[in-house]
Amino acid sequence: MAEVFFSLPTHIWVLPVAAVIAFFGLKMAEASLYRTNLLRIVTYAALVILAVVPNGIHAIVAPISDPVASGTSLPNYEGLFYLDTFFVFAGWAISGVIRTRV
Repeated sequence: MAEVFFSLPTHIWVLPVAAVIAFFGLKMAEASLYRTNLLRIVTYAALVILAVVPNGIHAIVAPISDPVASGTSLPNYEGLFYLDTFFVFAGWAISGVIRTRV
């Protein structure tokens, strides 16, 4: 748990990136007459990719490391994946609030 807490500063970039992707992607989807569904699908796919890559993949298939030989252990990829997912959701929610205000 401490590792996830201390990695907050290095993962905070996910929040504004997710907010920008959601804001502009969904704004373009609302403005489009013919590609609304396609732009929404692409926007949400980009948000899912932002949440899953790379920590979600490493949580499922952890890289092989010998902690005895290297002297270090692997990071908590599952916790980092949850942190990235939370930041993506929070960015999406922030963009929704901003879109209703503008």
